[in-house]
Amino acid sequence: MKIKIRLNQILFFLIFISIFALSLAYISQYFFGLLPCKLCLYERKPFIAIIAICLLILVFFKTKKAKKLAVCLSLFFLLINASIAIYHVGVEQKIFKLSEGCNSTIENYTSMEELKKLLAHAPLARCDDPQFFFLGLSMAALNIFYCLAIFFITIFLYRNTKK
Repeated sequence: MKIKIRLNQILFFLIFISIFALSLAYISQYFFGLLPCKLCLYERKPFIAIIAICLLILVFFKTKKAKKLAVCLSLFFLLINASIAIYHVGVEQKIFKLSEGCNSTIENYTSMEELKKLLAHAPLARCDDPQFFFLGLSMAALNIFYCLAIFFITIFLYRNTKK
């Protein structure tokens, strides 16, 4: 017996998994003091885009074509997120060189005024220094697996939608 899924259910699933991922990120930041780096903040944006797209389609554009487009765009944003996370893990593992935005420039100041400017524009945490590990994996590495798992689950669900 094959279970048939509706496109609305897939969109609600994508909203839920995106809210879940963002909730974990914000809880780790605000309740456990794990400050995000610039790349961590970039990894949140695709989840925000998925929520916005899916909600927009569910509320305003209720056609089947629009819902399919929302699923495809969500899949695209999951791959973008996984790509950012792969780069982030590469930075953490010193495979890729740190970008300028991830370098700490606070050590190089000559006056108090310059220090204030540097602090105002400094990233919250270094991109190459993961603060938390679970099962030996950094949060960026976990995000890769999370995004790819959701990507393949969504494809499976989409293939089982009612025609």
